[in-house]
Amino acid sequence: MADIKQTEHDPGLRTESSLKPLVRPVQTMAPDDSCLEAAQLMRNENIGSVVVARAGEPVGLVTDRDLAMRVLANAQDPAAVGLEEIMSVDPIYISERRNLDEAVATMRDLGVRRLPVVNEKGHLRGIISLDDILTHIARQIGNLGEAVQRELELGRF
Repeated sequence: MADIKQTEHDPGLRTESSLKPLVRPVQTMAPDDSCLEAAQLMRNENIGSVVVARAGEPVGLVTDRDLAMRVLANAQDPAAVGLEEIMSVDPIYISERRNLDEAVATMRDLGVRRLPVVNEKGHLRGIISLDDILTHIARQIGNLGEAVQRELELGRF
């Protein structure tokens, strides 16, 4: 039997999964929409963020934490504050052509929990979150655990 040598450049050492199964639909709002409207949308859709978009391209991101820290904690009227006043501008986003490893590295390196996903023209396609990735990985680990359990049940150890 021949020895198999894997190197750093061997793609077999990486788990480059496509982002596509993890990309969720994204809710977008205009920069001049109010923080109250954003909060209501987040509540109604059970989401933690909205992408602020202009002509289909992401220009900002507003999270539930942004609403709490930048509006409510400052005793501002959420109906009177526009999203452009509190959004994180020039959001970090990722191309739909990238893979899961690249998304994780981007989140880690830049300290973000959410990444809007864009197509090759820069138009918004969806969003991926740290929670989505962790859920995906947990499922994969569960599947591996089931494989080990099945092996034990069949007496193959």
